Amino acid sequence: MADGFGLRWAFMGPWETAHLNATGMKEYFEKYRKSMSSVCHDFGPVPTFEGKGADIVVKEMHKRIPVEDLPERRKWRDERLIALSQLKKKLDQ
Repeated sequence: MADGFGLRWAFMGPWETAHLNATGMKEYFEKYRKSMSSVCHDFGPVPTFEGKGADIVVKEMHKRIPVEDLPERRKWRDERLIALSQLKKKLDQ
């Protein structure tokens, strides 16, 4: 976590991370719905990642970062990940 999702979640959170890693949340849910659902079975009631709940997340993420703006936002993310990585190396010296 310290070198993976944790870095992204520090400044974007899990939904934006997912939104940027696919071509938006709609595609993310379509691609990973089954895998996410199978992991969730250990935690109690399992969301389906489709229907009304998914539609709300898709709509809100698209409002925040439209799909056509994903390349620019990915660049923003990558610049921050590089800076965080450099800072971690510096602090570990």
